[in-house]
Amino acid sequence: MKYSDRVSKLGNSITLAISAKAKAMKGRGLDVISLSAGQPDFPTPEHIKAAGIAAIEGNITGYTASSGTPALRVAAAEWMTRETGVEYSPDRILISTGAKYSLALTILTTVNPGEEVIFAAPYWVSYPEMVNLAEGVPVIVKTDFANGFKLTPAMLENNITDKTRVVLLNSPSNPTGSVYTKEETIALAKVLEKYPDIWIVSDEIYSRLIYGDTEHFSIAAVSPAIAARTIVVNGVSKTFAMTGWRIGWMAGPKEFIARAGKMQSHTTSCPSSISQHAAEKALTLPDDFLIEMEGAYLRRRDMFIELLKDIPEIEPFKPDGAFYLFCDIGSIIGKTTPEGKRINSSVDFADYLLEQALVAAVPGGAFGIEGYIRFSFAASDEAIERGVSRIAEAVRKLS
Repeated sequence: MKYSDRVSKLGNSITLAISAKAKAMKGRGLDVISLSAGQPDFPTPEHIKAAGIAAIEGNITGYTASSGTPALRVAAAEWMTRETGVEYSPDRILISTGAKYSLALTILTTVNPGEEVIFAAPYWVSYPEMVNLAEGVPVIVKTDFANGFKLTPAMLENNITDKTRVVLLNSPSNPTGSVYTKEETIALAKVLEKYPDIWIVSDEIYSRLIYGDTEHFSIAAVSPAIAARTIVVNGVSKTFAMTGWRIGWMAGPKEFIARAGKMQSHTTSCPSSISQHAAEKALTLPDDFLIEMEGAYLRRRDMFIELLKDIPEIEPFKPDGAFYLFCDIGSIIGKTTPEGKRINSSVDFADYLLEQALVAAVPGGAFGIEGYIRFSFAASDEAIERGVSRIAEAVRKLS
């Protein structure tokens, strides 16, 4: 049987593959410590769960409007207005089945075959595959540890061509946790002001998970002209510990939202009515629990970095947001395991940690940059301490 060229171009998700392998090993009774998770280890807050239960008991279980319930669109518009400082109305919001689908739908709505989408590496694993699905061309700009893994104005301008259709930004970043400052964001916007036909897509799913004095600044807030061609993607998964509820949204110009909504109506019909009811409560009720969550992540980040000081072969980048440590493992590449296998890549090292140390992590190759590995500190203090101890022992065995 034949399959479409579209699906043949897509690669497998390395992050999901590692997660599946770790779960399978746990299923065999092995004591695997997962430091690969891309989701909060906190439960969904009780008042949000109660809203979901109330929806079921109240028979709010049918189809909703394709673009989301009116109540949730209002709540998301008000929340986004507070978050970004840009005035959003409900007709500028499209509710979807998670921020991931919102991003995919945004790319499908803007990109024609052969058109280019610029984004920085390291990137979230699905970005290039979403562009491939739209038959577009990923234009990947490599950043590095020294410049904070950030796209600079010069890097951006040097990669713009007459085929550029979208510039995709991610702040705070997965996998690095880097956050563009207000000044850095404005500088990128100044470049894009010269190219009024380019769409800007801003993935801000980690916008509420920021540490210290760092502040989130959306590129949509630079000017009305920039906002008029910017699609901001966010959702409840990370901020409200609701990954499995699958609710995200895009915020953008009315005409764009209408066109994306038309496409959504022919693909997913609508997001879950139950999840939308719960998400509405998440966005409208007090979120004091975030103080505890952010405090825990900050403590774990600092503890993880301190523990890694005993492993000089692993150098972490200190993140200002999200809940990941992106670590330089360049000095480990080329070493040999006790079994005589050479570590030729970050994938080899991640496999070694999982097989020999029973620690799950994600190789930098999954994010488009070799010589790095990503650990998640969305894990308990005990898991981090035990995990780093095992990693240290595994690294000592390399020669």
